[in-house]
Amino acid sequence: MGHEVLMSVEYGHVFVANVNDGKLIDLRIEPVGSDNQDVGKIYLAKVARVVPRLQAAFVNIGEDSDGFLGAREARTLLVNADRDTPIEDCVHDGDTVLVQINRPADGDKGPQLTADISLPGRYAVLTPCRTKVSVSRSIEDDKERQRLIDLAETVRDRLGIEGMDGLAGWVLRTAAEGVDNELLEKDMEMIAGIWTDILDKGDDNDPPCLLHQDLGGVERGLRDFIRPDTASVIIQGEAAFRMARSYCQKVMPQAEALITQSESGEILFDRYDINGTIDKALSPRVDLPSGGWITIETTEAMTTIDVNSGSHSDPALAINLEAVTEIASQIPLRAIGGLIAIDFIDMQDEADGKKIEDSLLAAFENDRVPVRIGQMSNFGVIEMTRKRDRLSLLKSLPAGYFDNTEGEDD
Repeated sequence: MGHEVLMSVEYGHVFVANVNDGKLIDLRIEPVGSDNQDVGKIYLAKVARVVPRLQAAFVNIGEDSDGFLGAREARTLLVNADRDTPIEDCVHDGDTVLVQINRPADGDKGPQLTADISLPGRYAVLTPCRTKVSVSRSIEDDKERQRLIDLAETVRDRLGIEGMDGLAGWVLRTAAEGVDNELLEKDMEMIAGIWTDILDKGDDNDPPCLLHQDLGGVERGLRDFIRPDTASVIIQGEAAFRMARSYCQKVMPQAEALITQSESGEILFDRYDINGTIDKALSPRVDLPSGGWITIETTEAMTTIDVNSGSHSDPALAINLEAVTEIASQIPLRAIGGLIAIDFIDMQDEADGKKIEDSLLAAFENDRVPVRIGQMSNFGVIEMTRKRDRLSLLKSLPAGYFDNTEGEDD
């Protein structure tokens, strides 16, 4: 069975399911059409106002609402900035800046911006505000890591793309593992060409101006979800199937053979009961094999997760370890970001708390989104943060999604 990507276009949305051994591990949902995809857009923008008390700036990007640029995301604009450099040293009212959306607008909140721009390809990511060549931590073989670094540094020197302070940096993605030199070089050259076009467009326009937007949902799903061990990519919908094959022929020809179309009349997400998994991920309560459960509640400020043993007599450590596994599954699936507080069942042995910390760190090791995990407090609570890279699962689903799917089953 292995790793599979299932893709369906329905209800005006692209659904891309990342499935491992029959289990849904990640799901991306977005409206059809790249014009609706905000994350990754790059703008030539103008700073509307700097607000020192918020350590942030509001930036006019030419959309319905100004973007929010925090101090941490602005510091890359200042070569010698450190983690304590205030926002007012980085940008000023009226400044022209190059920014990228890293979190979409949500309700009355404008999009979150960063000046630390990244431009992804299939195998590499250009990071023009950085100078280092690095490799995805998921690639563990030391020889392979060194091969990729050596090649990327050679190509970087040849391309000569200037960054903020010297040659621009690059990150080699997990998909680069085992890829031959020619494919990797072509990918880096393509990205460099896109970046050059962005800069040229910026020179020819006044702010605010959209300079670049990412691929559409079908192409991005292929780019981001296909892995070296992917066994198959199954697509429901003729137009999406043609689009996927065309993209692979141009960018990742070795993956074209993986792509097949679902059977006529088949509801693709009935495989592995993906809709059942989505339904479970919309419920605040998730049961554990032991008979315990976790409760997940999200507010504007944070997400709280409470671990409960119920009437079960298993040791607290065993139930907590079960909870860690489920929490590490539910958080990415629900696209939960921001501050997360997990209240575990009380344990008497301090060493058990360390086991929970280590287990949680290991469980999120391969998360595609940056995660930071703190230590367990005296009250059995672990705080963690996870970058918000898209709307939550609940907010991403089309209105009436389950009403429609239930109607089809009838």
